[in-house]
Amino acid sequence: MVDPAARLTGYRRVMIKRILLVTRGCAPDDFVPAWRAAMGAAAAAPPDVRPSRVTAGIVLDEVTPEPRHDAVGQEWFDDEEHLKRFESWLTSPEGAVVDELLGRAVERDASGIVVAREHVMRGEEWLSRRRRDGGESLKHMALATRAAGLTQAEFFDRWRNRAGLVGAVPIPPVARGQAYMQNHPLPRDVGDWPYDAVNEVYFDNLDDLRARIAWFAENLAGNEDDLVRESWFVTVREEVLWPDPAA
Repeated sequence: MVDPAARLTGYRRVMIKRILLVTRGCAPDDFVPAWRAAMGAAAAAPPDVRPSRVTAGIVLDEVTPEPRHDAVGQEWFDDEEHLKRFESWLTSPEGAVVDELLGRAVERDASGIVVAREHVMRGEEWLSRRRRDGGESLKHMALATRAAGLTQAEFFDRWRNRAGLVGAVPIPPVARGQAYMQNHPLPRDVGDWPYDAVNEVYFDNLDDLRARIAWFAENLAGNEDDLVRESWFVTVREEVLWPDPAA
């Protein structure tokens, strides 16, 4: 679940990200527009409240057999105070439209949220350019729970220090993609997030992404047992909804 040649290169600003991992709750033909409308509604929040960026992603079933989720949405915030303002707005009459639209699109009991700090570890320039230009992106995502006995801090440290490896095996260039990030969930006072880790590897084309999937299928088993308890992969086609690249 880690990615190659990616010792921490840093990111000018570590942002907080609200990651929605959802299961479709309506007819297949209705889902994509309903999902886009639900995620895009966040842009209607007041300027000092709305997320800095919003994306809507659809899981590609043809590359992700029996996917754990059907879609992934992401909202970026400058800091925890920014996130709190947005979460407060969601409970207001004006913000209730977001919940209403989500209810039309997703099956709530089979969906979840992870709030995490985003750490871009490789490909920052490529990622910034792609986000600025808009359009769609392809990414391979890993969702994981940490191995038994590891604290959250120990898990994050081990995950960072193993960037570029699966166990002791280096991930080859063909499987690296154009950009790689780790999302480290924030500590919680009550309960656990659905996942202890969410990572993202971006690609220019589906052939290279398939090469990554094939390499992991051959090399992952048994090589991460001291890092993760369980892991799942999804392939996502992602679209930037806010800020509107066409504006």
